[in-house]
Amino acid sequence: MTDQPRPVFNDRYELQQRIGRGGMADVYVARDRLLDRPVAIKVLFPEFATDPNFVERFRREAQSAANLNHPNVVSVYDWGRQGNTYFMAMEYVPGRTLADILRANGRLSAHQAAEIAIEVASALGFAHRSGVVHRDVKPANILIADDGRVKVADFGIARALNSATEQDLTQAGAVMGTATYFSPEQAQGAQPDPRSDLYSLGIVLYEMVGGRPPFSGENPVAIAYKQVHDAPEPLNRLAPDVPRPFEAIVAKLLAKQPGGRYPTAGELRDDLRRFREGLPVQALALLLGGGAAAATTLPGGTANPTTALPGMPGMPPPAATTGVPRTTAMPSTPPAGATTPMARTTSVSSRPPSSGRSLNPVAPRSQPQYYEPPRRTGLYVLAGFLAIAALVAGSVLLFNFLTNEDKILEAVKLPDVRGQLIDVATKQMKDLGVEVQPIPEANSTVGENVVWDQSPIPDTVFTQGLIVTLKYNPGVVANPVPDITGRLFDEGNALLSAPPYSLLVTREDVEDAERAANVVISTDPPIGTQMKPGDTIKLIVSKGKGQETIPPLEGNTVADVEQFMTAKGFKLEFIEEESETIAEGLVIRTDPPANTALDKGSTVKVFVSIGTTQVEVPDVVGLAENDAREAIQNAELKIQVRYITVPFGDPNAGLVTIQTVAAGTKVAKASVVTVQVGKAADAPPTVPSTAPPTVPTTQATTVPPTVPTTQATTTTTTQPSTTQPTTTTTTVAP
Repeated sequence: MTDQPRPVFNDRYELQQRIGRGGMADVYVARDRLLDRPVAIKVLFPEFATDPNFVERFRREAQSAANLNHPNVVSVYDWGRQGNTYFMAMEYVPGRTLADILRANGRLSAHQAAEIAIEVASALGFAHRSGVVHRDVKPANILIADDGRVKVADFGIARALNSATEQDLTQAGAVMGTATYFSPEQAQGAQPDPRSDLYSLGIVLYEMVGGRPPFSGENPVAIAYKQVHDAPEPLNRLAPDVPRPFEAIVAKLLAKQPGGRYPTAGELRDDLRRFREGLPVQALALLLGGGAAAATTLPGGTANPTTALPGMPGMPPPAATTGVPRTTAMPSTPPAGATTPMARTTSVSSRPPSSGRSLNPVAPRSQPQYYEPPRRTGLYVLAGFLAIAALVAGSVLLFNFLTNEDKILEAVKLPDVRGQLIDVATKQMKDLGVEVQPIPEANSTVGENVVWDQSPIPDTVFTQGLIVTLKYNPGVVANPVPDITGRLFDEGNALLSAPPYSLLVTREDVEDAERAANVVISTDPPIGTQMKPGDTIKLIVSKGKGQETIPPLEGNTVADVEQFMTAKGFKLEFIEEESETIAEGLVIRTDPPANTALDKGSTVKVFVSIGTTQVEVPDVVGLAENDAREAIQNAELKIQVRYITVPFGDPNAGLVTIQTVAAGTKVAKASVVTVQVGKAADAPPTVPSTAPPTVPTTQATTVPPTVPTTQATTTTTTQPSTTQPTTTTTTVAP
């Protein structure tokens, strides 16, 4: 059995075998016939190739990736259409995806994960500088080549940074990406930025070391909710041997607010390199420094201010605010008029942090300064005046302190307001002099507007200046149904199922001649209706123009076919055709053929019989057999030859002697004309001669006697004749 020929795309790429399957396309390894090299061909699923939105997204993937020329980005070579689908030719990277490696190995060490993440961060940093956000960073899109190279692939839902939305593709609020790996802002439908890719990379780092992603659920909506509201399980519980600096880097990447993450992929890459080299990392310095904005000394003595980072559960928590003012060391100032030597720049090297110590650099001890005592008595007078003023002010402060000592020094415990209504809890806190920061956050275990969490925890002792965060359940908040008409059903479903709408979506398919299949026509309730999470909304979705099956129409009249097919919604094109079996004016066949399902409004070709054309029978009597055949076939007739034996040597041998249809007769095309051709009999056998041998004869000469001259002589002469011998008598005189 012979092998089927391999498909060839664009007369260039010969597909060999499928090596992967994604959400929109299959991936094949192929051979580039032009350059004689292996390539990867991504082929869009045929069902998506008919949708302009999917085709445009596919085209944008090719365009986004083709503009990114970087060692850690999979190169895109070509893009085009083949048959009823579209394809993309990419760099072929022999190896495995990170997802395959994790499935096989379970988990990696922190240093292995850091090595991979450094390369991924390099690719993302280049893409971000080029104005592209990946939006789907996950292990399946990270390729590990056989030679150890790391490549980032699949910019299928990438978006340009300078475009607020994907024009004609998605609208604001659409959730794009994989729920397990996308950021909280993506889960809430906000526009992602480069820090969203860093959050996704943080999920990948967590999974590489912990063996599983931090959030999972029964469906994408449940996972998206956890991305927004839940804290991940401490990484050191899944991997007790994980180094604290690595855990701090992951914690910084998984900050719920983008401002708490690394500002750029380049800074993340630098911190991962410091971890790999055993140097202090920024993320850990922030955690040990109490979570406040701090300056971390980088290698080389450069101070780098960073934003506050919420600690990951399981890490040492930031120091709680107690209301006691921090002690600030003021620089010593020499007396006025003293001569100060030029300041000397001192570089403080970074050292690995020791447990419980801050990484903030300690200023070097000042060198002794020598100066000549001033001889200006006016300065002494001014100093004395300032001292008296300070004494008076101190006396006033001391009086106020003593009169209010019982109020200031009285220690107060923070009450437990959990379970109370937010208004009641806020008033109770404010009566104690506590500033309240209310945070609405859904929690189905308590009633509406009920406080379910407070920070600091109850019974915390404080004096003054404390800020308490109260989380309360805002209850079910109604939201207006957004306008999703014109979107694909999957996009509308994802938007309405995710927060803040969290609706239960049902579907009803109806025929629509103006909209493509799977496009939302309307909603029930209509757009703008206030709906609460958990309510049910129905999406009215187009199933296209609808389809009808072409029935068998052979033998029907044109009028009947036109009436019947028009009622089914088809357009007809009539074509005349000769037929030997179907009478003139009746339908022979249709194109597409009978029993084919076709969209309403499509055109069906109907072939109508015009009967058969009459042709004239040629005269072939007396012609040689081959000439007779040619003449009859040229007249679009068929010939049947019958042979008749004629005597040997008969001149009619090999010629037509009789034709059954007389020459000049009008008959239908392809009619059969029978002719009779003479066939010579075999030659007679040769008979040997039976005549006796010739014997020599001796002729005697007789001399007649002398006759008298008066005697008459008679001679008889016999001549051959076809009838009878002719006798001629001749008289000879003596």
